[in-house]
Amino acid sequence: MITTDLPHRLRVRPASRQVPRENLDVVLPPRPFLPPTTPLAPSTKPHYEPTGFVQPAFNAAVAGAGVGLFASTIKNSLESHSKGALGVITRTGWMAGYFAAAGAAFAGVQGFVADSRGTRDDGVASAFGGCAAGFVLGIRSGKLPTAFGLCAVLGAVEGTFDLAGGGLGAEGPVKERKEREEDRVNFFKKKSVMAADE
Repeated sequence: MITTDLPHRLRVRPASRQVPRENLDVVLPPRPFLPPTTPLAPSTKPHYEPTGFVQPAFNAAVAGAGVGLFASTIKNSLESHSKGALGVITRTGWMAGYFAAAGAAFAGVQGFVADSRGTRDDGVASAFGGCAAGFVLGIRSGKLPTAFGLCAVLGAVEGTFDLAGGGLGAEGPVKERKEREEDRVNFFKKKSVMAADE
């Protein structure tokens, strides 16, 4: 495939020169600009099914409203005022909407980013969701730097948490009942006399 009408520098080299020869005494560095000589292996990554983001956002908003109502009840009972039990709605009822908005922002943005990227495994979707929730939580202060600061902090925390596995402890596979019973019996066995002397 060498063309003779082109100058020497622009001639196309044959494909056999691009593959290193077996009898070379030097080891050539890898050349990522060349196409692979073997076909690529099929991806082992599981196929991602988009789940949508409206339903999780609604569920998180309802859960957030419940948490906000509980916090409103606690705050109302600990403060002195003349509103009585109705103060849960009239004085501190804003907390239910506040927590509902933060939960909806987190779940909605997380679902949207995960569906857009086609994966939920790398922590990016959770970081975006945490950033959105932090922004909603910070905007109540009325200062934009506070909202951006909470966005950065919650985004970093949630993204790191999700990337690290999303668990708070040693969560392993659940043992069968028989195996758990054997572990319990072995744990409570009486120690031998020789082990006590040592």
